[in-house]
Amino acid sequence: MREKILITLLLSFTVFIEVNSKELPHFKNEAEQGLLVEEINNAVSSAEFKRVKDLLSEITVFASAKPDWVIEVLERFSWIPKAKEQDYLLWLELQSEFERLVEEGQLTTAMGLAESSLLYSEESFGKSHWLTLQWYRDAGALGIGLGEFESADSFLNEALALSIDGLGDTHAETQIIIGLLIELYKVKGELADAIALQELVIANYGAAFGSNHLSTLEAMQARVKILQLQGNYLYALEAQQELCPLVDESLSLYHPSALHCHIYLANLLSESGRLNEAEATLSLVVANIEKSSGVLNAMAVRVLMTLADLRSRRGDYQVAKEMLSDLINLSRQMGLVDQSYIGKNYLARVLVSEGQLSEAATLIKDVVTYGEGAWSHRPIDYYNTLLELGGIYQRQSRLSEAESIFKKALAAFLELAGDKHPSTLVAMNNLGNIYEQLGLYDQAEPLLKQTLSGMEATFGQSSSQTASTRNNLALLHESQGNFREAEPLYLTSYKHLVDQFGEDHAASLAIQNNLAYLYMLMADFEVASSMFEELAERWTILLGQNHQDVLKVRNNLGRAYQKQGKLSEAEQQIYNSLVARRLHLGEKHIDTIRSEIDLGSVYLEQGQLRLAVQQLKLALKLAENELGEEHPYTFEALNNLARAHEALGDIDAAVNIREIGLVRRSRFLDRMLWVTGENAREGYIRLHRPELHEYLANLIRSDDPDVGKKAIGASLQRKGLLLKIASEIEQIAQLSNNQIMKAAATELAAVRKQLAALTLSGPTPETKGRHPEALYELELQVNELQSTLGRASLRYRSTIADVSVEKVAQSLRPNSALVDFLMYDDGDQGKVLAGVIINSAGVIQYDIVEFSDSAEIENIVIDYREIIQDDLADEDELLELGQIAYELIWGPIARSIEGIDYVYLIPDGVLNILPFNALINGEERYLIETTDLHMLTSGRDLLQTQFEPASGGYIVLAGPDYNADQIMTPKERALAEGRRSAALQQGIRGFGGGLRGLKFAPLPGAEREGQIITDQVIASAASGEMYIGKSAQEKVLSEISAVPEVLHMATHGFFLEADEKLRKRLLKMQRSSEVQVPPPGDNPLLRSGLAFAGVNSNAPFLGDVDTDNDGVLTALEVLRLNLSGTRLVVLSACETGLGEIHEGEGVYGLRRSFQEAGVAEVISSLWEVSDAGTQALMTDLYGLIVNGMPAREALRQVQIEMLDSPNWGYPYVWSAFMIVGSYESAGMTLQ
Repeated sequence: MREKILITLLLSFTVFIEVNSKELPHFKNEAEQGLLVEEINNAVSSAEFKRVKDLLSEITVFASAKPDWVIEVLERFSWIPKAKEQDYLLWLELQSEFERLVEEGQLTTAMGLAESSLLYSEESFGKSHWLTLQWYRDAGALGIGLGEFESADSFLNEALALSIDGLGDTHAETQIIIGLLIELYKVKGELADAIALQELVIANYGAAFGSNHLSTLEAMQARVKILQLQGNYLYALEAQQELCPLVDESLSLYHPSALHCHIYLANLLSESGRLNEAEATLSLVVANIEKSSGVLNAMAVRVLMTLADLRSRRGDYQVAKEMLSDLINLSRQMGLVDQSYIGKNYLARVLVSEGQLSEAATLIKDVVTYGEGAWSHRPIDYYNTLLELGGIYQRQSRLSEAESIFKKALAAFLELAGDKHPSTLVAMNNLGNIYEQLGLYDQAEPLLKQTLSGMEATFGQSSSQTASTRNNLALLHESQGNFREAEPLYLTSYKHLVDQFGEDHAASLAIQNNLAYLYMLMADFEVASSMFEELAERWTILLGQNHQDVLKVRNNLGRAYQKQGKLSEAEQQIYNSLVARRLHLGEKHIDTIRSEIDLGSVYLEQGQLRLAVQQLKLALKLAENELGEEHPYTFEALNNLARAHEALGDIDAAVNIREIGLVRRSRFLDRMLWVTGENAREGYIRLHRPELHEYLANLIRSDDPDVGKKAIGASLQRKGLLLKIASEIEQIAQLSNNQIMKAAATELAAVRKQLAALTLSGPTPETKGRHPEALYELELQVNELQSTLGRASLRYRSTIADVSVEKVAQSLRPNSALVDFLMYDDGDQGKVLAGVIINSAGVIQYDIVEFSDSAEIENIVIDYREIIQDDLADEDELLELGQIAYELIWGPIARSIEGIDYVYLIPDGVLNILPFNALINGEERYLIETTDLHMLTSGRDLLQTQFEPASGGYIVLAGPDYNADQIMTPKERALAEGRRSAALQQGIRGFGGGLRGLKFAPLPGAEREGQIITDQVIASAASGEMYIGKSAQEKVLSEISAVPEVLHMATHGFFLEADEKLRKRLLKMQRSSEVQVPPPGDNPLLRSGLAFAGVNSNAPFLGDVDTDNDGVLTALEVLRLNLSGTRLVVLSACETGLGEIHEGEGVYGLRRSFQEAGVAEVISSLWEVSDAGTQALMTDLYGLIVNGMPAREALRQVQIEMLDSPNWGYPYVWSAFMIVGSYESAGMTLQ
């Protein structure tokens, strides 16, 4: 394509000028040209069409005329002495041969000829001669065509220097050379340089010829096109709006250049979504053509077709169809074959809008066939038509064919026009949308996000193109279960579309349908059904009752009725939609499959179970064959079929079906969770959790002897999955040399730092009035960077699909058991079960244990924790509750694993904060005395990973001086005070006061603890560093040079409850179209943390000072510490094991953050602990650890020894600390 353009350029260059200046048109000044324009206007008014035509030709000639000096200077520069005439004749022969080679496409040979001819010209005529300059120019142009950009740059700059020296910087030939340099920069993608040179050309032409000269006007039009290439469509539109009045004034409204200028302007307006203005502009163009010629010429036909397309886009389908049909016939009569095919393309769009897909496909295929041969010189038009065909295939559910077309078109657009061209963005949008429809969310997400960014930059926030992409991204978020991010995208798109087209336009109605569907997923069934009812009525009026979109909204209405329990109404709507879809779309269409599944679901709820099974088997078969095993519809069909068998009492069949779904869903999640951010990861898990719960409920009811094994298998696929993935990504980022990962990790740390600072500071002058939105924007940045990091780390991941129950069972030590608690919902009731693996002398057995409802367990956990911490409670009360908790929670386990005293324990839900070791059996013995518990987050923790353990020694931070006032420099304090004062004066500080209100008392015991531990480390000949008092600063952790083997922190910890007022405000905002939905302002990772030196002094300025050393290490900040491979972190502080409990993921707080940062085992506390008691426990603990005892065994031994202590024998002291994790998974071996 590039070569063809440059061949045309080369063949159009001036070879030699030898003319009689008297034969040239007279160069007119602006006043004379203005008189000609006036004559044209008068001729148009009197309908003197022939005179108009003559005058337009005349003004073209004179607007193109060059001043005399241009000719004179060129004649002098190109003068050839008589003695050189033979050399000139040879030069002409060389030039003729060069033109032939170029025309035949023999560019490499032509380049060789140009280079040798250049040397010949320099010898014959001298370097500073016009004939030599031309070879420099031609060689440069040819270099662009050959892709030899360096040599092209050299040749053209040499030509430019010669032209400026010989002809002057404002000469026309100089501008031609600059134009070639502009082409070079465009091809290289250096568009800023191209724009700068184009501005120079405009200035030069303006200075030499005047602003109304055709060359000046054409240069200004060229600038608009470069702005488009840059993706600056809004600037391009502004420039075009300024240009057209100047062209009208210079050449008249009726001149072809003026008409083309306005057509170009209409295209820009149309692409920006300003359809009314585009239509008005084109209508004016048609009127001016008719006024000046009295007939509809080829240009008028073309413009009228574009007008018809605009009317179609506005929803005037019948008007558009009639116009296009007439214009296509007229084009054929006029011999405008090419134009007739353009009309067919537009007509096909109308037919698609009306739902006549087969007729549209026939038309567009005809256009594609024609364009393949006829539009080779304008390939973008051809590929745009191909996109239209792909869109029809997508609507016809020919999804693989549509995907293939979109990929092909996108590749072509990227090569031809770059990633910011409108056609490129449309192709990306279409491909991202079909990926979402196919359930390939991992591929859809980055593509749609990139497209939306490009659309917003190119067309602005409010264009219809941008709205389309925003809608598709919302669909993706919805499919990910990320409803909080989907809703504002829909609302924003709807607002912009209504502003452009009105509420009854098809595009506006489509967004309303999607929004109603989202509300249905969010369980707001009344709102959803009301919206669907209104939409069905309005859409039917617009499109007819059997239109594809009408059937979609009616089927959705049926689903909403079903959710409301209106089963008869639901059946009627869905059944009618299904019949119509089978008839009009075909049995294998994705929409038909949707209705097949929904009808089976209604039958199931109606109790028509045999009919439901029959219907759902049909739906499942169709979904698997047409959409694939891991498509969302296939999962729905599987789940509903399992429910139907369950309702029939065939539990084993239900279990078998759900097992198929579980395996497939695991593959699905394994693809998705790695390549998206934390919000979407949690959305996926939340959205698909009911599948797991229903499977577990079926297992409890099943007679299958392997149910225990199956429960463990389900847990391996799900429990702690988010922690596993986040931790692996963080560790890979720390260890990898991949530059993309390094950059993303660095930026992620920086944005997390901003998020922490803004959360701690509360509203600032910069975020006044939009603080929640500012937090949300930072959260979105974090989410996007997590996605980037995940995609970059994908090649290093360890798949969950490779983890089997057998592998875990084989990793158990002899005579041990693994107990995996699972909390789940069985209908409306919370339940608990435990999967059990028993290794009895090498013989593996499995069991499943069913518990009472989860509410009873949650209550006893809370009660027992409270009484342990109550210093007024008597021993009998403690004993009674301890035994009740034992019998309720551990008794069933003890009976299952009878005789086993070593247990790998994986808690769930509230059990994560239960002091299991403090449970009391019937013999009044604590569980720690009878059973060695090994706490894990998942059975996967027992399997070794590829990460190497760290060997950086011990680091101890203890007894920080919380009142130290020299942590901040005087300059930093002054800046912080200034920011705080400015915020207080503006009355905007109200948020984020929780941490600012913290005040920490000294911990003398913690300082002594740190000193004793350090002495123990030194005595054992291990390496260690100690930081106490003022030196125990937060920045120590971020400045660690070598990853420590053990990290001990003896200080205050905290976990703050959520700010309910803020939570309610944020939830209230979620239905507002005025703002973006903010994040949870009560992020648990920002409400839990550790205190370090200077925190009391810095507390009033939290968020205003650098968070790296403000004295508060939040759980969020822990994520950016380099702890990959650290064997043990000891959080010798209060409440470090607390946080927000997330089902299946444990506790979101400090413990989780350290695990995510790569730590193998974490010791943390379950409540506020005694300073002296903690010192005693930690001193004895390290006495064992430094002498080689693994931390878990050491902690248990110390806690058992403390039972007999008169001072520390209370569970409040000894059972406060727990250890979670596994040295096995960190690649360590137990000695």
